[in-house]
Order: sequence, then structure tokens, then C-alpha cells
Amino acid sequence: MRLVIILIAIGWGVSAVWAFAWSTTKSRDAKMTAAYIFLWPLLAVILLLNEPVALWLSVPVIFGFLPWLLAGPHLSAILKDPAASKADEVIGIPRGYWKWGGIAAVLLGLLFDGYA
Repeated sequence: MRLVIILIAIGWGVSAVWAFAWSTTKSRDAKMTAAYIFLWPLLAVILLLNEPVALWLSVPVIFGFLPWLLAGPHLSAILKDPAASKADEVIGIPRGYWKWGGIAAVLLGLLFDGYA
């Protein structure tokens, strides 16, 4: 099963590298989105290969799947229409959600780490 997950992540990584190379002449938001599409699976595989990992670190990475899932449609939208990119958003998600979601994920990981 671990090999299947690694192969899926490698497939996504290859497509993300292609997206990143394709968006090099595009806006900063397009570059950040393509980089996130590439880096999140890489980080997930690194954590998977380095088990056991502290929950305060792994919970935010697991929750990072949701923005990663939404990053593809966002990248497609801003490549079609660069005006769709907003200044107060990172990868199509408002900065406040990133800040408070990151803090909550780390705290949730610390809470679970205390009980594990």
C-alpha cells in the first residue's frame, strides 16, 4: 500500500512540475499555486517515509490536503483569467483561513499528541 501511495504522489508530482513549468511566465499567484501542488505531496511522502512523526507536525500536513485539492481548479481559473487572482488570498484561500487554520491544526495535533 505504501508503494501505491508513493506512486500516486509521484504521478501528481510530475504533473505539478509540468504545471509549474507552464506557469513560469504567469502571475505570482499562479507560481505559488503550482508550487503548492508540487510541494504538498512531496511533504506528505516525506512524512510517510519518516514514521513515526509527531502529531503536531502531521495534522497540519494532513489538513493541507484540502487546499491542495482546491489548488488545481484555482490554477486553471487564474491561468484563463489573471484578474481572478485576489491580493488577500493565497492559492485562492483567504489569508485568515491559512493563519487560523494553521494555528488550529497545530493545536489539534498537540492535543492529540498528548493523548497518544
